[in-house]
Amino acid sequence: MLDPQDDNQDHNHPTSIEELQEKINQLETDKKQMIQQHDQQMKQLEKELNNLKSRFITTVSHEFRTPLTTISFSAGLLENYSNKISEEKKQTHFQRIKQGIEQMTSLLEDTLIIGKLDSGSLEINFTSVNLEKICRVLVEKMQQKTNQHEIIFSVQGTSYDGKFDEMLLKQLINHLLSNAIKYAPEGGEIKFELICENQQALFKIQDQGIGIPKSNLDRLFTNYYRGTNIGNISGTGLGLSLVKQIVDLHDGKITIESEENQGTKIIVILPLNADQQS
Repeated sequence: MLDPQDDNQDHNHPTSIEELQEKINQLETDKKQMIQQHDQQMKQLEKELNNLKSRFITTVSHEFRTPLTTISFSAGLLENYSNKISEEKKQTHFQRIKQGIEQMTSLLEDTLIIGKLDSGSLEINFTSVNLEKICRVLVEKMQQKTNQHEIIFSVQGTSYDGKFDEMLLKQLINHLLSNAIKYAPEGGEIKFELICENQQALFKIQDQGIGIPKSNLDRLFTNYYRGTNIGNISGTGLGLSLVKQIVDLHDGKITIESEENQGTKIIVILPLNADQQS
């Protein structure tokens, strides 16, 4: 005798197959939609990256053109009118040539370091460094380049010795100082504090400049990115990206506190013996 349940199972079985096929079809549809969305997102990201790279190339070209123009102009005057201009003016033009060369060298170094960081080929060389001495020297050099801002440097702690990559450390401090000067109003103060305690070095640089819109804060460490409120202020968008990567290489931390038109405070914390960090 046939079991009535068998008959029910026969009737139900096709239905379950149909439901299963429907679910499979739905999953296939969802999968295709996800792939399409992912492709669109990747295309958008690629487009943004290409735009940033194009803007970077244009900006770098402009950044090189400015000092090259200065060098060419001053060199031309010295070559053609050396016997007609005073010694003081000669020294002024020599200084302009020197500053132009330093500006281009700095830009080249930034670009090369970023390239090595991206490719993983940068070698880190930890050596003994006295932070107070290095900071004072860099502050003096930076102050010589600007008479429109005052850099107020202060130190706190008992020992300022540590192990760092000296070249990268100098790059980090120079970028933080030059950024503060670049975006601060004429006559403004730049406060630079070095605090060494608890086996850590804290660098705090605060300006009274244009500040950073909140919507920009999350992208500040992206290569080539520049704030939306910078106007015609020159720059490559590499500075803070480079700073962040140098901080990471030293197992440190960086924070930025800023409001538009209210200035910016950047705090970098590095272990005094970064070579011993895991």
